Amino acid sequence: MPCTTILAAPGATSDGAFYISRNEDCSPDDAKRLVYHPSRDNAPGALFRSFRNDFTWPLPPHSLAYLSVSDSATDGASEGEAGFNEAGVGITATETIAMSPETAKVDPYLPQTGVIEDALEDSVLPFIRTAREGVLLLGSQCEKAGAGEGCGVAFVDSDEIWWFETCSGHTWAAARLPRDCCYVTANHARLQAFDPENTENFLSSPNLISFAEEKGLWKKGARPFNVRKAYVGEDLKRDTYYNFARNRVLIEKYCPSLRLKPEEDMSFPVFMKPERKLSFHDIASGLRNHYEGTDSDPYRTGNPKTAWRPISVFRCSQSHILQLKPWLPTACGAVTWVSWGMPSLGVFVPVFQGAKWFPKPYGVGTHDSDSVSAGWAFRKVQTLAMLDYGALEPVVRLAWDAWEREAEERVDLIQVRYAAKAKENVESANRYLQTESDRILEDALRRADALANELMTLLTRKVSARFPFNGA
Repeated sequence: MPCTTILAAPGATSDGAFYISRNEDCSPDDAKRLVYHPSRDNAPGALFRSFRNDFTWPLPPHSLAYLSVSDSATDGASEGEAGFNEAGVGITATETIAMSPETAKVDPYLPQTGVIEDALEDSVLPFIRTAREGVLLLGSQCEKAGAGEGCGVAFVDSDEIWWFETCSGHTWAAARLPRDCCYVTANHARLQAFDPENTENFLSSPNLISFAEEKGLWKKGARPFNVRKAYVGEDLKRDTYYNFARNRVLIEKYCPSLRLKPEEDMSFPVFMKPERKLSFHDIASGLRNHYEGTDSDPYRTGNPKTAWRPISVFRCSQSHILQLKPWLPTACGAVTWVSWGMPSLGVFVPVFQGAKWFPKPYGVGTHDSDSVSAGWAFRKVQTLAMLDYGALEPVVRLAWDAWEREAEERVDLIQVRYAAKAKENVESANRYLQTESDRILEDALRRADALANELMTLLTRKVSARFPFNGA
């Protein structure tokens, strides 16, 4: 079912920012919420408790404030998917991955007691001050409580990006993204060559290699150790059209001189140096890709059974791009851009780390359509457009592309002004940031309502034109 992830380090981006991003392709009727979690002190012996299973984890004395892009809920659960904390560390969790049947026999997942996607952000992000700390904390959870499912997780801070993968129920591996590279993945483990001595760039559970050798997953003494070959093994035929096609289209988008044929060769470069610096738009358009301009575009062709599974799918709950400009104060320089629903028919709305609250529609929503929540306001535009994608997608994109460009300009200006104000008075700067945050979020909702009305008008006229009746 889910997801697609794109990462880019500052040496690979046109603005020098860090980017970690992902489409969460899970449920089309999940009206995601923005939740601000204030910092707090925890009582001795307090535990984090998952809302979805029996996973628990000891809480440290203090929890940092953080933002979460969370599932719709009526029980108070957070179930965060992405966001920054007050230390400027960001997370996107998770990319669903899998291990081989052979690995599952010797160290299966622990779905009832292990750490799972719905608990991961909320059990890790409040307690870390660097991306590396995030890797080690999540790794400790996997080693002690076990992994409840296969997870790929990205962490970012002002210095680096780390990519983390569960390998089995209790083993894991992580690699640091080279500063001039980008990385893409689509529902499968991607880490390959692993050097346990190079702890600057690689981290893992202590028994990553020895366990694989002991259980016959890897030939004893064979080097370099390959994480994917050991724990995932042979690729499945369905990978070629469901997963690998998404890798191919993104790799060729960012490295156009490569010509990959996933039907014939299922190997891909892991970390890649893009042939030109990537912009925010390049990341966003990657998440919106649906093989446009080809016969495999299911929306333009009207064929939902095209050969390849696209990146942008209607069931996407939300898409996010975490953008970190480390030369700016964290409050304004760490921005979580969120697109509710299907990104090819959606818009990325900026959410500043320093915002302490959000307009009410962004904090509510359930799995049933309403006239209040932001999630359903954006989803209604997409559902209407899907009724006649060929005619209405250009209308939607014209409106949202213009809004998004204006939002980027507004964000740049806000960041400059906030940084200047913060030098004089941080409290005054924070009030300014909150006011501007509210204005942008409210403006996006107004535009969504206007766009929904525009689409409804066009569809009404089209339906009427289909039924003129003889003699009219």
